Amino acid sequence: MRMFLIIIAFIIFQLGVYAQDDDFLFKCEQCSENDSYKTFKMLIKGEASISDIEKRFIIDKEVEKELDSVFIYTDLEECIKTALNENYDIKISDAQRLEAFWLNKNSQFQLLPSLYYNYDIKNLEGEYLVGGIVSTTTHEVPVQSLVVLEWSTINQGRYFFQLAQTRNLLKSAKANLEFTKDETILKIVQAYYDTLGKKMEIEVQKVNLYDRLEQLKYTKARFDAGLGTLYDVKRAQAELAGAQQEYTQTVNTFRLYQANLANTMGVEVLDAIYPFEIEVDQRELVNPDYSIEELYKQALDSREDLKAKRAEVNAYRAIRNANYTDIIPAVTLSYQNGLVGTKRVGMSSHNSITLDVRAYVGKNLLMGTITQLKADSAVVKQKKLELINLERSIKEDILNSYYDSMNALKKIEASKVEVAAADISLDLSLTNMKTGEATFIDVIASQNLKVQANINLIKNMIEYNKAQTKLLFDIGVISPKNVLKDYKRKYY
Repeated sequence: MRMFLIIIAFIIFQLGVYAQDDDFLFKCEQCSENDSYKTFKMLIKGEASISDIEKRFIIDKEVEKELDSVFIYTDLEECIKTALNENYDIKISDAQRLEAFWLNKNSQFQLLPSLYYNYDIKNLEGEYLVGGIVSTTTHEVPVQSLVVLEWSTINQGRYFFQLAQTRNLLKSAKANLEFTKDETILKIVQAYYDTLGKKMEIEVQKVNLYDRLEQLKYTKARFDAGLGTLYDVKRAQAELAGAQQEYTQTVNTFRLYQANLANTMGVEVLDAIYPFEIEVDQRELVNPDYSIEELYKQALDSREDLKAKRAEVNAYRAIRNANYTDIIPAVTLSYQNGLVGTKRVGMSSHNSITLDVRAYVGKNLLMGTITQLKADSAVVKQKKLELINLERSIKEDILNSYYDSMNALKKIEASKVEVAAADISLDLSLTNMKTGEATFIDVIASQNLKVQANINLIKNMIEYNKAQTKLLFDIGVISPKNVLKDYKRKYY
Protein backbone atom coordinates (compact mmCIF):
# COMPACT_ATOMS: atom_id res chain seq x y z
CA MET A 1 0.00 0.00 0.00
CA ARG A 2 2.81 2.37 0.88
CA MET A 3 4.57 1.62 -2.42
CA PHE A 4 1.32 2.28 -4.29
CA LEU A 5 0.98 5.74 -2.67
CA ILE A 6 4.57 6.59 -3.59
CA ILE A 7 3.92 5.65 -7.25
CA ILE A 8 0.73 7.79 -7.30
CA ALA A 9 2.62 10.78 -5.83
CA PHE A 10 5.38 10.38 -8.41
CA ILE A 11 2.85 10.34 -11.25
CA ILE A 12 1.17 13.50 -9.89
CA PHE A 13 4.58 15.19 -9.63
CA GLN A 14 5.41 14.28 -13.22
CA LEU A 15 2.07 15.65 -14.43
CA GLY A 16 2.84 18.89 -12.59
CA VAL A 17 6.23 19.06 -14.24
CA TYR A 18 4.67 18.52 -17.63
CA ALA A 19 2.17 21.29 -16.92
CA GLN A 20 5.00 23.68 -15.93
CA ASP A 21 6.99 22.69 -19.00
CA ASP A 22 4.04 23.27 -21.30
CA ASP A 23 3.27 26.65 -19.71
CA PHE A 24 6.92 27.79 -19.94
CA LEU A 25 7.26 26.54 -23.48
CA PHE A 26 4.03 28.30 -24.46
CA LYS A 27 5.33 31.63 -23.14
CA CYS A 28 8.63 31.16 -24.94
CA GLU A 29 6.94 30.19 -28.18
CA GLN A 30 4.96 33.41 -28.15
CA CYS A 31 8.13 35.14 -29.31
CA SER A 32 8.34 32.67 -32.20
CA GLU A 33 5.56 34.51 -33.98
CA ASN A 34 7.95 37.33 -35.00
CA ASP A 35 9.64 37.27 -38.37
CA SER A 36 13.16 37.01 -37.03
CA TYR A 37 12.46 33.83 -35.08
CA LYS A 38 10.68 32.22 -38.02
CA THR A 39 13.65 33.05 -40.22
CA PHE A 40 16.16 31.63 -37.75
CA LYS A 41 14.02 28.55 -37.28
CA MET A 42 14.08 27.95 -41.02
CA LEU A 43 17.83 28.53 -41.06
CA ILE A 44 18.36 26.01 -38.27
CA LYS A 45 16.33 23.42 -40.13
CA GLY A 46 18.11 24.23 -43.40
CA GLU A 47 14.88 25.44 -45.01
CA ALA A 48 16.07 28.96 -45.79
CA SER A 49 19.21 30.96 -46.37
CA ILE A 50 19.60 34.72 -45.99
CA SER A 51 22.55 37.06 -46.07
CA ASP A 52 24.21 38.47 -42.96
CA ILE A 53 22.87 41.89 -43.89
CA GLU A 54 19.29 40.61 -44.06
CA LYS A 55 19.71 38.78 -40.76
CA ARG A 56 21.04 41.89 -39.04
CA PHE A 57 18.28 44.02 -40.51
CA ILE A 58 15.68 41.70 -39.02
CA ILE A 59 17.35 41.88 -35.60
CA ASP A 60 17.67 45.68 -35.84
CA LYS A 61 13.96 46.09 -36.40
CA GLU A 62 13.13 43.74 -33.54
CA VAL A 63 15.41 45.59 -31.09
CA GLU A 64 13.95 48.90 -32.26
CA LYS A 65 10.50 47.58 -31.42
CA GLU A 66 11.60 46.23 -28.03
CA LEU A 67 13.13 49.57 -27.05
CA ASP A 68 10.13 51.47 -28.40
CA SER A 69 12.52 53.88 -30.11
CA VAL A 70 12.97 55.08 -33.65
CA PHE A 71 16.56 54.37 -34.59
CA ILE A 72 18.58 57.17 -36.21
CA TYR A 73 21.06 55.39 -38.45
CA THR A 74 24.50 56.97 -38.75
CA ASP A 75 28.19 56.15 -38.99
CA LEU A 76 31.41 57.21 -37.28
CA GLU A 77 32.25 59.94 -39.76
CA GLU A 78 28.84 61.59 -39.40
CA CYS A 79 29.02 61.37 -35.59
CA ILE A 80 32.37 63.17 -35.55
CA LYS A 81 31.12 65.93 -37.86
CA THR A 82 28.02 66.48 -35.75
CA ALA A 83 29.96 66.54 -32.49
CA LEU A 84 32.47 69.12 -33.72
CA ASN A 85 29.53 71.40 -34.54
CA GLU A 86 27.12 70.65 -31.70
CA ASN A 87 29.09 69.37 -28.69
CA TYR A 88 28.49 71.59 -25.66
CA ASP A 89 31.97 71.22 -24.19
CA ILE A 90 33.33 72.71 -27.42
CA LYS A 91 30.78 75.54 -27.28
CA ILE A 92 31.73 76.33 -23.68
CA SER A 93 35.44 76.29 -24.51
CA ASP A 94 34.83 78.54 -27.51
CA ALA A 95 32.99 81.04 -25.27
CA GLN A 96 36.01 81.06 -22.95
CA ARG A 97 38.27 81.71 -25.95
CA LEU A 98 36.03 84.60 -27.00
CA GLU A 99 36.28 86.10 -23.50
CA ALA A 100 40.10 85.86 -23.62
CA PHE A 101 40.09 87.44 -27.08
CA TRP A 102 38.23 90.54 -25.92
CA LEU A 103 40.26 90.82 -22.72
CA ASN A 104 43.38 90.90 -24.89
CA LYS A 105 41.82 93.60 -27.08
CA ASN A 106 40.93 95.51 -23.93
CA SER A 107 44.57 95.41 -22.80
CA GLN A 108 45.76 96.70 -26.15
CA PHE A 109 43.47 99.74 -25.89
CA GLN A 110 44.72 100.60 -22.39
CA LEU A 111 47.45 102.69 -24.06
CA LEU A 112 44.86 105.10 -25.45
CA PRO A 113 44.06 108.29 -23.46
CA SER A 114 40.77 108.82 -21.62
CA LEU A 115 38.41 111.52 -22.86
CA TYR A 116 35.61 112.74 -20.62
CA TYR A 117 33.39 115.75 -19.90
CA ASN A 118 33.35 117.30 -16.43
CA TYR A 119 30.68 119.69 -15.16
CA ASP A 120 31.05 121.01 -11.61
CA ILE A 121 28.93 123.57 -9.72
CA LYS A 122 29.17 124.59 -6.03
CA ASN A 123 27.36 126.90 -3.65
CA LEU A 124 29.95 128.71 -1.46
CA GLU A 125 28.45 130.75 1.37
CA GLY A 126 30.04 131.95 4.63
CA GLU A 127 33.46 132.98 5.87
CA TYR A 128 36.64 131.73 4.18
CA LEU A 129 40.35 132.34 4.58
CA VAL A 130 42.01 133.97 1.57
CA GLY A 131 45.61 132.84 1.27
CA GLY A 132 45.19 131.19 4.62
CA ILE A 133 45.51 134.58 6.32
CA VAL A 134 42.74 137.07 5.45
CA SER A 135 39.22 136.07 6.29
CA THR A 136 36.37 137.11 4.06
CA THR A 137 32.70 136.48 3.88
CA THR A 138 31.33 135.59 0.48
CA HIS A 139 28.50 133.95 -1.38
CA GLU A 140 29.56 132.59 -4.73
CA VAL A 141 28.39 129.86 -7.05
CA PRO A 142 31.51 128.68 -8.96
CA VAL A 143 30.88 126.71 -12.12
CA GLN A 144 33.18 124.82 -14.45
CA SER A 145 32.41 123.01 -17.68
CA LEU A 146 35.43 121.19 -19.08
CA VAL A 147 36.39 118.60 -21.66
CA VAL A 148 39.34 116.62 -20.31
CA LEU A 149 41.84 114.50 -22.21
CA GLU A 150 43.96 112.43 -19.80
CA TRP A 151 46.78 110.04 -20.63
CA SER A 152 48.56 107.93 -18.04
CA THR A 153 51.31 107.12 -20.57
CA ILE A 154 52.40 103.49 -20.03
CA ASN A 155 50.98 103.17 -16.50
CA GLN A 156 54.43 102.74 -14.95
CA GLY A 157 55.22 100.07 -17.56
CA ARG A 158 52.48 97.81 -16.21
CA TYR A 159 50.77 98.13 -19.60
CA PHE A 160 53.33 95.87 -21.29
CA PHE A 161 53.00 93.17 -18.64
CA GLN A 162 49.19 93.25 -18.79
CA LEU A 163 49.42 92.94 -22.55
CA ALA A 164 51.75 89.94 -22.24
CA GLN A 165 49.44 88.37 -19.67
CA THR A 166 46.26 88.64 -21.76
CA ARG A 167 48.10 87.62 -24.93
CA ASN A 168 49.29 84.39 -23.28
CA LEU A 169 45.87 83.75 -21.75
CA LEU A 170 44.42 84.06 -25.24
CA LYS A 171 46.98 81.54 -26.52
CA SER A 172 46.02 79.24 -23.67
CA ALA A 173 42.30 79.61 -24.41
CA LYS A 174 42.83 78.85 -28.10
CA ALA A 175 44.89 75.77 -27.27
CA ASN A 176 42.26 74.66 -24.75
CA LEU A 177 39.60 74.96 -27.45
CA GLU A 178 41.62 72.73 -29.77
CA PHE A 179 42.26 70.30 -26.93
CA THR A 180 38.53 70.18 -26.18
CA LYS A 181 37.93 69.29 -29.82
CA ASP A 182 40.53 66.53 -29.55
CA GLU A 183 38.86 65.22 -26.39
CA THR A 184 35.48 65.31 -28.10
CA ILE A 185 36.75 63.29 -31.05
CA LEU A 186 38.16 60.73 -28.62
CA LYS A 187 34.91 60.56 -26.63
CA ILE A 188 32.84 60.23 -29.81
CA VAL A 189 34.98 57.40 -31.16
CA GLN A 190 34.90 55.57 -27.84
CA ALA A 191 31.14 56.08 -27.42
CA TYR A 192 30.51 55.00 -31.01
CA TYR A 193 32.57 51.83 -30.67
CA ASP A 194 30.91 51.01 -27.35
CA THR A 195 27.52 51.32 -29.03
CA LEU A 196 28.59 49.35 -32.10
CA GLY A 197 30.11 46.61 -29.96
CA LYS A 198 26.96 46.30 -27.88
CA LYS A 199 24.86 46.21 -31.06
CA MET A 200 26.91 43.26 -32.29
CA GLU A 201 26.61 41.57 -28.89
CA ILE A 202 22.83 41.91 -29.20
CA GLU A 203 22.98 39.91 -32.41
CA VAL A 204 25.01 37.16 -30.73
CA GLN A 205 22.65 37.10 -27.74
CA LYS A 206 19.58 37.04 -29.99
CA VAL A 207 20.87 34.13 -32.04
CA ASN A 208 21.73 32.36 -28.78
CA LEU A 209 18.21 33.00 -27.49
CA TYR A 210 16.64 31.39 -30.53
CA ASP A 211 19.09 28.49 -30.36
CA ARG A 212 18.18 27.91 -26.71
CA LEU A 213 14.48 27.88 -27.59
CA GLU A 214 15.08 25.28 -30.28
CA GLN A 215 17.15 23.23 -27.84
CA LEU A 216 14.34 23.32 -25.29
CA LYS A 217 11.78 22.17 -27.84
CA TYR A 218 14.16 19.47 -29.04
CA THR A 219 14.91 18.11 -25.55
CA LYS A 220 11.21 18.14 -24.64
CA ALA A 221 10.36 16.23 -27.77
CA ARG A 222 13.07 13.67 -26.94
CA PHE A 223 11.75 13.38 -23.37
CA ASP A 224 8.19 12.88 -24.61
CA ALA A 225 9.50 10.17 -26.90
CA GLY A 226 11.28 8.47 -24.00
CA LEU A 227 14.74 9.24 -25.42
CA GLY A 228 15.77 11.98 -23.01
CA THR A 229 15.67 12.82 -19.32
CA LEU A 230 13.74 15.34 -17.27
CA TYR A 231 17.09 16.80 -16.23
CA ASP A 232 17.82 17.70 -19.85
CA VAL A 233 14.47 19.48 -20.12
CA LYS A 234 15.02 21.45 -16.92
CA ARG A 235 18.57 22.31 -17.91
CA ALA A 236 17.31 23.55 -21.29
CA GLN A 237 14.70 25.68 -19.50
CA ALA A 238 17.38 27.19 -17.27
CA GLU A 239 19.65 27.89 -20.23
CA LEU A 240 16.79 29.61 -22.11
CA ALA A 241 15.91 31.72 -19.07
CA GLY A 242 19.57 32.65 -18.64
CA ALA A 243 19.87 33.56 -22.32
CA GLN A 244 16.82 35.80 -21.96
CA GLN A 245 18.38 37.59 -19.00
CA GLU A 246 21.66 38.11 -20.84
CA TYR A 247 19.83 39.45 -23.87
CA THR A 248 17.69 41.83 -21.79
CA GLN A 249 20.76 43.18 -19.98
CA THR A 250 22.62 43.66 -23.26
CA VAL A 251 19.70 45.57 -24.82
CA ASN A 252 19.38 47.79 -21.74
CA THR A 253 23.11 48.59 -21.77
CA PHE A 254 22.90 49.29 -25.49
CA ARG A 255 20.19 51.92 -24.89
CA LEU A 256 22.37 53.62 -22.27
CA TYR A 257 25.27 53.67 -24.71
CA GLN A 258 22.97 55.29 -27.29
CA ALA A 259 22.14 58.06 -24.82
CA ASN A 260 25.82 58.63 -24.05
CA LEU A 261 26.64 58.83 -27.75
CA ALA A 262 23.81 61.30 -28.42
CA ASN A 263 24.85 63.45 -25.46
CA THR A 264 28.47 63.55 -26.61
CA MET A 265 27.37 64.46 -30.12
CA GLY A 266 25.34 67.37 -28.73
CA VAL A 267 22.01 66.18 -30.14
CA GLU A 268 18.86 65.30 -28.20
CA VAL A 269 19.89 62.82 -25.50
CA LEU A 270 16.80 60.66 -26.09
CA ASP A 271 17.68 60.18 -29.78
CA ALA A 272 18.35 56.49 -30.42
CA ILE A 273 21.60 56.79 -32.40
CA TYR A 274 22.24 53.53 -34.24
CA PRO A 275 25.52 52.58 -35.98
CA PHE A 276 25.24 51.62 -39.64
CA GLU A 277 28.05 49.10 -39.54
CA ILE A 278 27.27 45.41 -39.57
CA GLU A 279 30.75 44.50 -38.32
CA VAL A 280 33.87 46.04 -36.84
CA ASP A 281 37.30 45.97 -38.45
CA GLN A 282 40.53 46.32 -36.54
CA ARG A 283 42.19 49.50 -37.79
CA GLU A 284 45.82 50.34 -37.20
CA LEU A 285 46.01 54.10 -36.63
CA VAL A 286 49.51 54.46 -35.15
CA ASN A 287 52.69 53.02 -36.65
CA PRO A 288 53.61 50.06 -34.39
CA ASP A 289 57.31 50.58 -35.16
CA TYR A 290 57.39 53.79 -33.11
CA SER A 291 58.86 53.42 -29.63
CA ILE A 292 57.25 54.92 -26.55
CA GLU A 293 60.00 57.56 -26.36
CA GLU A 294 59.37 58.59 -29.98
CA LEU A 295 55.64 58.83 -29.30
CA TYR A 296 56.33 60.91 -26.19
CA LYS A 297 58.51 63.35 -28.15
CA GLN A 298 55.64 63.70 -30.63
CA ALA A 299 53.29 64.46 -27.76
CA LEU A 300 55.56 67.20 -26.37
CA ASP A 301 55.37 68.98 -29.71
CA SER A 302 51.73 68.34 -30.56
CA ARG A 303 49.57 68.15 -27.42
CA GLU A 304 47.28 71.17 -27.23
CA ASP A 305 46.89 70.93 -23.45
CA LEU A 306 50.68 71.26 -23.10
CA LYS A 307 50.60 74.35 -25.28
CA ALA A 308 47.80 75.76 -23.14
CA LYS A 309 49.69 75.07 -19.91
CA ARG A 310 52.92 76.63 -21.24
CA ALA A 311 51.04 79.77 -22.25
CA GLU A 312 49.41 79.83 -18.82
CA VAL A 313 52.85 79.70 -17.17
CA ASN A 314 53.96 82.68 -19.27
CA ALA A 315 50.80 84.58 -18.33
CA TYR A 316 51.44 84.13 -14.62
CA ARG A 317 55.09 85.03 -15.13
CA ALA A 318 53.92 88.35 -16.62
CA ILE A 319 51.65 88.91 -13.61
CA ARG A 320 54.61 88.34 -11.30
CA ASN A 321 56.96 90.62 -13.23
CA ALA A 322 54.39 93.43 -13.20
CA ASN A 323 55.19 93.92 -9.50
CA TYR A 324 58.54 95.47 -10.46
CA THR A 325 56.69 98.45 -11.94
CA ASP A 326 55.68 99.56 -8.44
CA ILE A 327 58.96 101.51 -8.13
CA ILE A 328 58.71 103.16 -11.58
CA PRO A 329 57.41 106.78 -11.57
CA ALA A 330 53.81 107.22 -12.70
CA VAL A 331 53.53 109.90 -15.41
CA THR A 332 50.14 111.42 -16.22
CA LEU A 333 49.57 114.06 -18.89
CA SER A 334 46.23 115.85 -19.07
CA TYR A 335 44.69 118.65 -21.13
CA GLN A 336 41.59 120.62 -20.11
CA ASN A 337 39.52 122.95 -22.27
CA GLY A 338 36.26 124.65 -21.35
CA LEU A 339 34.65 127.38 -19.26
CA VAL A 340 35.14 128.37 -15.62
CA GLY A 341 33.66 131.18 -13.54
CA THR A 342 30.86 132.05 -11.17
CA LYS A 343 27.18 132.62 -11.55
CA ARG A 344 27.67 136.27 -10.48
CA VAL A 345 30.57 137.41 -12.70
CA GLY A 346 30.01 135.00 -15.62
CA MET A 347 32.09 132.36 -17.41
CA SER A 348 35.54 132.62 -19.00
CA SER A 349 37.44 130.26 -21.25
CA HIS A 350 39.93 127.87 -19.66
CA ASN A 351 42.81 125.87 -21.15
CA SER A 352 45.43 123.96 -19.23
CA ILE A 353 48.06 121.29 -19.73
CA THR A 354 49.21 119.33 -16.71
CA LEU A 355 52.16 116.97 -16.31
CA ASP A 356 51.98 114.92 -13.14
CA VAL A 357 54.93 112.74 -12.10
CA ARG A 358 54.78 110.62 -8.98
CA ALA A 359 57.62 108.43 -7.75
CA TYR A 360 56.68 105.59 -5.39
CA VAL A 361 58.85 103.55 -3.09
CA GLY A 362 56.84 100.48 -3.95
CA LYS A 363 53.60 99.63 -2.15
CA ASN A 364 53.43 99.98 1.62
CA LEU A 365 57.06 101.10 1.93
CA LEU A 366 58.06 98.36 -0.53
CA MET A 367 56.87 95.62 1.81
CA GLY A 368 53.57 95.24 -0.08
CA THR A 369 55.45 94.92 -3.36
CA ILE A 370 57.92 92.36 -2.04
CA THR A 371 55.29 90.13 -0.42
CA GLN A 372 53.08 90.25 -3.52
CA LEU A 373 56.10 89.40 -5.66
CA LYS A 374 56.81 86.36 -3.45
CA ALA A 375 53.20 85.21 -3.65
CA ASP A 376 53.10 85.57 -7.45
CA SER A 377 56.42 83.72 -7.74
CA ALA A 378 54.91 80.83 -5.79
CA VAL A 379 52.01 80.74 -8.27
CA VAL A 380 54.47 80.63 -11.19
CA LYS A 381 56.29 77.75 -9.51
CA GLN A 382 52.97 75.96 -9.02
CA LYS A 383 52.09 76.36 -12.71
CA LYS A 384 55.51 75.03 -13.74
CA LEU A 385 55.03 71.99 -11.52
CA GLU A 386 51.58 71.46 -13.03
CA LEU A 387 53.21 71.48 -16.46
CA ILE A 388 55.77 68.89 -15.40
CA ASN A 389 53.06 66.77 -13.80
CA LEU A 390 50.99 66.95 -16.99
CA GLU A 391 53.97 65.83 -19.07
CA ARG A 392 54.51 62.87 -16.74
CA SER A 393 50.82 61.91 -16.89
CA ILE A 394 50.90 62.04 -20.68
CA LYS A 395 53.90 59.73 -20.75
CA GLU A 396 52.05 57.27 -18.52
CA ASP A 397 48.94 57.50 -20.73
CA ILE A 398 51.04 56.77 -23.82
CA LEU A 399 52.54 53.74 -22.09
CA ASN A 400 49.08 52.44 -21.15
CA SER A 401 47.58 52.97 -24.60
CA TYR A 402 50.64 51.46 -26.27
CA TYR A 403 50.41 48.23 -24.33
CA ASP A 404 46.61 48.19 -24.43
CA SER A 405 46.91 48.15 -28.23
CA MET A 406 49.50 45.37 -28.21
CA ASN A 407 47.51 43.24 -25.77
CA ALA A 408 44.24 43.76 -27.64
CA LEU A 409 45.94 42.71 -30.88
CA LYS A 410 47.15 39.49 -29.31
CA LYS A 411 43.72 38.80 -27.82
CA ILE A 412 42.10 39.32 -31.24
CA GLU A 413 44.27 36.60 -32.75
CA ALA A 414 43.44 34.27 -29.87
CA SER A 415 39.73 35.10 -30.14
CA LYS A 416 39.65 34.24 -33.84
CA VAL A 417 41.07 30.81 -33.03
CA GLU A 418 38.57 30.47 -30.16
CA VAL A 419 35.60 31.33 -32.43
CA ALA A 420 36.64 28.84 -35.11
CA ALA A 421 37.18 26.09 -32.53
CA ALA A 422 33.87 26.87 -30.79
CA ASP A 423 31.90 26.59 -34.05
CA ILE A 424 33.44 23.20 -34.79
CA SER A 425 32.95 22.06 -31.19
CA LEU A 426 29.23 22.89 -31.30
CA ASP A 427 28.71 21.10 -34.61
CA LEU A 428 30.52 18.02 -33.33
CA SER A 429 28.61 17.96 -30.03
CA LEU A 430 25.25 18.12 -31.86
CA THR A 431 26.29 15.32 -34.19
CA ASN A 432 27.66 13.20 -31.35
CA MET A 433 24.55 13.71 -29.26
CA LYS A 434 22.36 12.38 -32.09
CA THR A 435 24.57 9.29 -32.32
CA GLY A 436 24.65 8.85 -28.55
CA GLU A 437 28.34 9.69 -28.22
CA ALA A 438 27.73 12.94 -26.34
CA THR A 439 25.21 14.23 -23.82
CA PHE A 440 23.04 17.30 -23.83
CA ILE A 441 25.43 18.80 -21.26
CA ASP A 442 28.15 18.66 -23.90
CA VAL A 443 25.91 20.57 -26.30
CA ILE A 444 25.16 23.24 -23.69
CA ALA A 445 28.84 23.64 -22.87
CA SER A 446 29.69 23.98 -26.56
CA GLN A 447 26.89 26.51 -27.06
CA ASN A 448 28.11 28.59 -24.11
CA LEU A 449 31.64 28.45 -25.48
CA LYS A 450 30.44 29.65 -28.90
CA VAL A 451 28.50 32.59 -27.46
CA GLN A 452 31.34 33.71 -25.21
CA ALA A 453 33.92 33.29 -28.00
CA ASN A 454 31.96 35.54 -30.34
CA ILE A 455 31.42 38.16 -27.64
CA ASN A 456 35.13 38.05 -26.73
CA LEU A 457 36.11 38.65 -30.35
CA ILE A 458 33.78 41.65 -30.59
CA LYS A 459 35.07 43.13 -27.33
CA ASN A 460 38.71 42.63 -28.29
CA MET A 461 38.21 44.27 -31.69
CA ILE A 462 36.47 47.22 -30.02
CA GLU A 463 39.19 47.39 -27.36
CA TYR A 464 41.93 47.53 -30.00
CA ASN A 465 40.28 50.30 -32.01
CA LYS A 466 39.62 52.34 -28.87
CA ALA A 467 43.23 51.87 -27.70
CA GLN A 468 44.55 52.99 -31.09
CA THR A 469 42.33 56.07 -30.99
CA LYS A 470 43.44 56.82 -27.44
CA LEU A 471 47.06 56.56 -28.56
CA LEU A 472 46.38 59.10 -31.31
CA PHE A 473 44.93 61.39 -28.67
CA ASP A 474 47.80 60.81 -26.23
CA ILE A 475 50.44 61.87 -28.76
CA GLY A 476 48.39 64.89 -29.83
CA VAL A 477 47.68 63.99 -33.47
CA ILE A 478 44.05 62.95 -33.19
CA SER A 479 41.88 64.44 -35.94
CA PRO A 480 38.91 63.36 -38.06
CA LYS A 481 41.30 62.45 -40.88
CA ASN A 482 43.59 60.34 -38.68
CA VAL A 483 40.72 58.67 -36.83
CA LEU A 484 38.96 57.75 -40.07
CA LYS A 485 42.08 56.29 -41.67
CA ASP A 486 41.10 53.14 -43.63
CA TYR A 487 37.54 53.54 -42.32
CA LYS A 488 35.05 51.68 -44.47
CA ARG A 489 31.38 52.40 -44.37
CA LYS A 490 29.61 49.04 -44.14
CA TYR A 491 25.87 49.39 -43.82
CA TYR A 492 22.63 48.52 -45.47
